[in-house]
Amino acid sequence: MNDARSKLAFVGGEENTLCFTGMGFDTFSANTLESVQKQLPSLRRNDYSLIFVEWRYYDLVKEHFADLRAEALPTILGIPTRPDEKGRGSSFMRKLVVQAIGSDILLRGEE
Repeated sequence: MNDARSKLAFVGGEENTLCFTGMGFDTFSANTLESVQKQLPSLRRNDYSLIFVEWRYYDLVKEHFADLRAEALPTILGIPTRPDEKGRGSSFMRKLVVQAIGSDILLRGEE
């Protein structure tokens, strides 16, 4: 990164962008996969350190940065924003912990 400050981004529905804008994130409002696809070059061009993305767009954004998986940045985190996505975040984190250390150390019932 060229800048000493970390750059943060959020990709998701307009109703959620207000919260992230208030926290200092650059926001990319998207309500369809096509609208996310149009914004992917800008996400890449701006050298973000951390990109929060709604679960419904996570796979698309993650795939766009697939060639950078060996790099430390950007970190791309999917966040559940709809009721039907509840629990996906904790199951995803559990999978990452198991991959990282080889054991499931997270407490059950904390989802």
